[in-house]
Amino acid sequence: MRFPLKALIFALNSAIPELVFASESALYDRYDELLSRYVSESGVDYAEWKANEADVEELDEILAGFSSVDYRELEDAEATAFLINLYNAAVIREVLTHYPFESIRYLGLLPFSIFRLPAISLNGEFISLDTLEKKILLPEYGDPRIHFAINCASISCPPLREESFRGDRLEDQLQEQTIRFANSPEAADVLEGEAVTAFSKIFEWYDADFPGTNPASYLNSFRSDPLPTENEIRWIEYNWDLNDAS
Repeated sequence: MRFPLKALIFALNSAIPELVFASESALYDRYDELLSRYVSESGVDYAEWKANEADVEELDEILAGFSSVDYRELEDAEATAFLINLYNAAVIREVLTHYPFESIRYLGLLPFSIFRLPAISLNGEFISLDTLEKKILLPEYGDPRIHFAINCASISCPPLREESFRGDRLEDQLQEQTIRFANSPEAADVLEGEAVTAFSKIFEWYDADFPGTNPASYLNSFRSDPLPTENEIRWIEYNWDLNDAS
């Protein structure tokens, strides 16, 4: 029996998202194995990872697989999860390339050049980490909790999650990441004996991404111990030293 051409085209087009999702899911499973092996609450064991050539090659293969995914074909949650995973995996690969070193800030000829030079293959283009974060991920998907899911390989950065982000679990994962960071001293510190609260510079650098004018109001939605909202606001010095658990 001949299959009508229009019906065949419709069937193939309908299958594309499922095929893409299956491809991502397999990549995430492989990525999870690496994260569970080398990531802990104290950071990333870069020395051990770099010493294992097979696992470095595995990360390269995962990134190559990511480069074949068109995030624009995905639902918003799937696309957000994919782009977060791409960012974090690309940062790890940059660290492994240059390791050992003390701070990601000083890799390259100029401070922070690692974030500004093309390092990621996405939709047939090589783009920088900054482009992925500031021109695609944050403006297109607009959830401020993304700030607590991406990791810049630095001590003051919200911690790297020990598993990949998944579209069907993204809401819970973003919530967990935000609660984890919001309750840490890296997010906010009430200075003893002073009517002052010092906040992560994330809230200064990306103030337009967060509702309101006081970071305490935002963080209190996630904290077990609410912060005073009337205190003077200061900023915690950002520690760009490598989040190295080696």
